[in-house]
Amino acid sequence: MPSSRRYNDGGGASITLELDLKDAINARGDGKWGPGTSLDARCTYTLTFDRDSLTTTITMTNTGDADWDFQVLLHNYFMVRGHAALDGEQCYVRGLEGYGVSDKVSGEDYTLGAEPVTVPDKVIDRVYTPPAGKAELSLVIGTWDSTRVKLTASGNVDGRPVAVSGVVWNPHEEKAKGMSDFGSDQFRDMLCVEPGLLDKVPALKPGRSATFTQVIKAV
Repeated sequence: MPSSRRYNDGGGASITLELDLKDAINARGDGKWGPGTSLDARCTYTLTFDRDSLTTTITMTNTGDADWDFQVLLHNYFMVRGHAALDGEQCYVRGLEGYGVSDKVSGEDYTLGAEPVTVPDKVIDRVYTPPAGKAELSLVIGTWDSTRVKLTASGNVDGRPVAVSGVVWNPHEEKAKGMSDFGSDQFRDMLCVEPGLLDKVPALKPGRSATFTQVIKAV
């Protein structure tokens, strides 16, 4: 069973959820780890917030006896007021300049120039991988008129920093109409910006932990 704890000190509040996962891969019928091994993990998720910021931290601990690979991706849906998600002057992501781009719609791979990321006239679903030597992700997201949000994210495996990637997604009109859990016109009111540990993440060894933290702040 998961356990949780919380606090509120007047200046902010926090809640933590801890979940133990026993033999996660074999329990799902994969079986690739073979007899005598167990893929056990403990996942601790903490949410802390105050008047103008939100911090989320996820910590993964290998409690089993075999190394395992992993990825982390935090799905943030930002509301864009004024139905302005398709207006590149008001809705944009800055801070991904020089990142490698993998476009999941067109299949193209390229390096982003100095321009901000905006929603084109079709679905946008792109993964942004940082250049060599860059670990922390730091973005400014426009969400209407002069309203902006700053997102920073960092991660480490066994105490060593690892590079943070980003995903930008909006389903646009055609895909939104085919989604049962998404209003057909809601693509005009949102932008999904997801930080994550996706590229060249070291395997997590038994007894070791990995931590991923993001801070979202109004600016």
